[in-house]
Amino acid sequence: MACGIRTSSCFVLGDSQCLVVRVGVLAFMPAMSDSPPPIRCVVVPRPVIEDTLRCMREIGVRGCELLVLWLGEVDDRQAIASVRTAFVPKQEPIKGEDGIGYFITGETLFHLNRGLAETGLRLIAQVHSHPTRAFHSEADDRYAIVTTDGGLSLVVPNFGHALPDPVSWAVYRLDQQSWQELASAEVRSLFTIRDQ
Repeated sequence: MACGIRTSSCFVLGDSQCLVVRVGVLAFMPAMSDSPPPIRCVVVPRPVIEDTLRCMREIGVRGCELLVLWLGEVDDRQAIASVRTAFVPKQEPIKGEDGIGYFITGETLFHLNRGLAETGLRLIAQVHSHPTRAFHSEADDRYAIVTTDGGLSLVVPNFGHALPDPVSWAVYRLDQQSWQELASAEVRSLFTIRDQ
């Protein structure tokens, strides 16, 4: 049973009309031989956070986790990322005796990559929900979409029933291919939430 359906122009969650962004505007950070310094500031519009949490709550009612990708632009010289939109990639929920999660197909990743390349947008962070407390599980480590050192992975507790502030979530940064949790003070200095 899928937690969402895909139409020709958007990803819609169930009957809820939780439209996040038009399909086809997305993918990964371009590979670079000389990697820029890690992002030191991520600017996130409050509506992106609100959309992310709303969709997580709507899917969470069904006992499903949800992955949302924050896409935007990066000023590599100043190491500042500006999130422009939240994108819910096509995904299948996983529910079994070993736990719950989601599955993203290789085809979806291909389309995501192509879309990002075409638009110039970058993958700023992967954000996903957990049913209870927020932490990076073994599966989160193994199947992360973000694979570039310095990349960000945010885990939202309680299926999105959380404060609209990354300080109240678990935030991880990839460092030498190992996910490291950031302290609250680091998260507070990393993220700037803008009303628009």
